[in-house]
Order: sequence, then structure tokens, then C-alpha cells
Amino acid sequence: MNGEQLRYFALAYRLESFSAAAKRIPMSPQGLTKAVRSLETELGVPLFLTAASGKLEPTPYAAELMDFVNDYRIRFAQLTNSFEAIRKHESHEVNVGIGLGILGYLGPGFIKRFNEQHPEITLRYEELNDKACDEGLKRGKYDLALCVTPFDPDFLCEQLYCTNMCFWVSKSNPLSERDVLTIKDFDGEGVALPGQDFKCFEYLQSRAVDAGVEFSEVFASAEIFRLFEYARMGKGLGFSAQHLVDMPLFKEDESVVGIPLEGATWGFGIACQPTNSLNDDAQAFFDYCVENVPKRGQE
Repeated sequence: MNGEQLRYFALAYRLESFSAAAKRIPMSPQGLTKAVRSLETELGVPLFLTAASGKLEPTPYAAELMDFVNDYRIRFAQLTNSFEAIRKHESHEVNVGIGLGILGYLGPGFIKRFNEQHPEITLRYEELNDKACDEGLKRGKYDLALCVTPFDPDFLCEQLYCTNMCFWVSKSNPLSERDVLTIKDFDGEGVALPGQDFKCFEYLQSRAVDAGVEFSEVFASAEIFRLFEYARMGKGLGFSAQHLVDMPLFKEDESVVGIPLEGATWGFGIACQPTNSLNDDAQAFFDYCVENVPKRGQE
């Protein structure tokens, strides 16, 4: 009994047809049937009967074997992950997912300084949208992730930074006179947001629905300059955060102001899977982040 035989059996069990399972692989129906019959001979039990309709009918033995296959797949995945953890430990490799916008706050020297302090560690990182970052950590693609809040409840997290969620507003818009925006101020306004794969998009949409607010349009872009430009052109309100509003690059343009949204924050932290204990190299990056992320903003 081998993994290929079990894969052929599982497909035939799910599709109730040798020919349909063979097309999915792909291979000849005769070859797949022979592999399953060989498995029956090895186990000494019948796995399938053929109904009058021509469909395969799994026997009780097949149901037991299917439970075994499901357990086998889980255990094999765990084994593969364990092997990968050993390989990364031996090579001193750490894989990190980073939500878009976080490195912009941390600055270009943040990763470089870690590499200088830990030349023995190979740090591989990838910047991606909020949802993909969380999903990559869940699937084990990353050892650690710098995730945007709110955190997935399944993660172990250390919050590193939190500040006001703001929106850029053109001085030509009467809302620019406000000290703080409320969600009601968005009614009938156009809004520029990073997009559906970012948590701020889902957050603002949810608040709008709860308040009975309707946007005149939603412009989506992951480029922060396009969100600023959307507001500067007077098309509506452009998503931002306090540290971006305070950057000279944006602040020097007097035709736009950045205003906090009441009760809204943007932040991030370092996260890992509670089921995966960090090796020394991953722990070194975790500790570096906790100790070195600038703590500007509001806690």
C-alpha cells in the first residue's frame, strides 16, 4: 500500500466512479481500476461494489479506509512541516510575512539593522495585503508575521503600534473644517480605500452599514499616493493613518488635511501560530521587533 494507491482510492470514493477519478488524475480508467483492485487484494477486503446505475458503492471497509486516508493526510502534512522546521533551523532561515504599509512606517533600515545584528540568520520576508499575510501565517508559509490589526484570534500576538485612522480631505470640502470625522460624515461622499483584501476596507464598510451610511463611490488602490491624490482632487475622502498624515511629503501640501475618524485606529503587531514553537532564530526576530519598533502613536 502506497500513497498513490490511497490517492486513487480516495478520488474513486469521492467521485463514485473509476473513470471520473482517472480523468481527474489523469490516467487510464484501466490503470486506476487495477491500482484499486491491487489495494483490495493487499487488504483482503472488497472496497467497492457496482450499483445497477453503474455508480460505485463504497463498502463499510472503504469507509474505514477513507478515515485512515484522512488521518494519513493530516499526519503526512504534519511530518512535512516538521521536516521543513528542521531544515530551516539547520539553515538558520526565518520566513516572515509583512502587511503592506508596515515597512513604510518602520523605515528601510529596520530589516537591515536586524541582518547586521544577526548575520548568521537568513531573514526572508514578503510584503502583501492584510488577508494574504494572515492566511500565509495560518498555512505555515511564514514562521512569523507583522500583521495589521485587528488580529486573528487564532494567533499569538504582541501589539507593537497603534495610531489614529485618518482620512485626507480636500480643503474645498466643508468637512475639512472638522477636528474629528464621524461615520455619518461619509454619507454621500466618495471614499478611497486600499481594497477588499485590507482590514480597513472591511472595517469602514461594516461601520457604514451599521450607521445606514452610503458612499457615493468606493475607489480602491493599494498605492497610498493614489489615495492622497483622490482627496487632493476633491473626489472624496482618502484613507490614511496619523503617521502618514504627519509625513512632510504629504503635510506640506496645504490643499489637503488629514482628519482622524472617531473611534478608529490603525496598528500592527508581531504574530505567530500558537501550535508552532519558535526556534531560536525566529525568537530573535520576534524579540527584535518588540524591542525596536518605534512606539509612536496611541496605545
